[in-house]
Amino acid sequence: MKVINWELIEESRPGTMLEPGGYVCRIERVEDVPSREYLWVVYDVAEGEKAGCYAGVPVTDDWKHRFTRSYKESAQGMFKAFLNRLEESNRGRFSVANWQARGCNEHELVGLEVGLVFGKELYTNDRGEDKERTVVSFVEAAQDIRNGDFRVPEPKDRRESVAQAPAPATYAPADDYLPF
Repeated sequence: MKVINWELIEESRPGTMLEPGGYVCRIERVEDVPSREYLWVVYDVAEGEKAGCYAGVPVTDDWKHRFTRSYKESAQGMFKAFLNRLEESNRGRFSVANWQARGCNEHELVGLEVGLVFGKELYTNDRGEDKERTVVSFVEAAQDIRNGDFRVPEPKDRRESVAQAPAPATYAPADDYLPF
C-alpha cells in the first residue's frame, strides 16, 4: 500500500438514509423538467430527530433527497393531490387557487411543508448487485404525519433475478467409437 498522510484526510460517513415511516418535510428546491412534464422536488426533514439531516448536502447530491411529481395529463389527478396536501399542510401560506392565479410558479413551493411517507425498496443496480433504498411512497398532510395518521407500505421488491451462466458443455460421445 502506498504511504498516505492519514492525519490530513477527513473521515467520511455513510450517506443519510431515512428509515421507513412518516416525516414532516420542507421543500428546499424545485426544478421543472418541462420536456418530461414533471417537477423534481428536493426536501429536507423539518421536524423530529432527523430534522435537517440533508443540510449541507451539495446540490450535486440532490438525488439523495428528492422525488418527482408528474403533471402530464395521465398524472394530473395525483399532482392535484400533491397540491392539496401542500395546501392542507400550509394553511394561510399556500392556496392552490392563488398559486394558479399567479401562474403556477414552481419556485413558490420552496419553503412549504408536507408530510412524506417513506417505504423500503429492494432493487438490483446496474452491476447486478442487490441493494435497498428508502423512497417516497406517499404524500400526506403534515398534520397527518404529526398525528400518526398514515401507513408505512410493505417493502417493494424490484430486484431482478440474475441469469445463471450456462454450465460448460461436456462431450458425451454417442457410442464408444473414436475415430483417432
